[in-house]
Amino acid sequence: MERLRLAVKKDGALQFLSHLDFARAVRYVIIRARLPIAYSEGFNPHMKLSFASALGVGVTADEEYLDMELRERLPVKDVVEQMNAQSPDGFVVLGGKYVDARAPKLMAMANYAVYRLTGPVQAGYGDDALQKALQAFNDASDVMYEKVSPKDARKVRLINVKHHVVEPLSGKTDGETLTLRVGILQTDEGAIKPQQVWEVLGKQFGIPLDADMMLARRIGIYHRRGRKNQSLFETI
Repeated sequence: MERLRLAVKKDGALQFLSHLDFARAVRYVIIRARLPIAYSEGFNPHMKLSFASALGVGVTADEEYLDMELRERLPVKDVVEQMNAQSPDGFVVLGGKYVDARAPKLMAMANYAVYRLTGPVQAGYGDDALQKALQAFNDASDVMYEKVSPKDARKVRLINVKHHVVEPLSGKTDGETLTLRVGILQTDEGAIKPQQVWEVLGKQFGIPLDADMMLARRIGIYHRRGRKNQSLFETI
């Protein structure tokens, strides 16, 4: 078996698919491209295909990574061309690399994601005010977020946002639209969602944004070791 790692782009209408539907769409691309994909054994065989992470509905990505096992080694260039020839609008294979079968799984490696968040901000809110608010967040040692269980409102878990947003936030506003760059680290405690960071900035740092009007685009996903972000094409 040959383990091939691909970087792909998820854009356009595909952002409205759930992760399961997106994975199904990728499987159809592989079938139409007639790639020699390997299948598991048993009564319900499935493609040996795995993803770095699950993108939420409405989130686009400049880069997503997936691993597939092939029964035979094909030139990466051929795989990329065959898949792109059969891909729907919004899905593009950017490149690939064969990795050792013993390399860590993508989900174990992908622990740091960088997002670009955009949304409306109250008219007249200036960039100077935004920079002061972001500086206040960056300087804070602790920023707590109350996560309420969707099944039981009595169950509340406190998350320290600063355990996950480990690099300074940056952003800008033109007085109508707010744009932020947010990096989120996944730890043993889990992670925080981009939407929750957006909410915290509005409720606790006085940025007059609309908590329900935010678009997220993941512009990078990495393996973070210490303070270094490592490409997922680099195996540990």
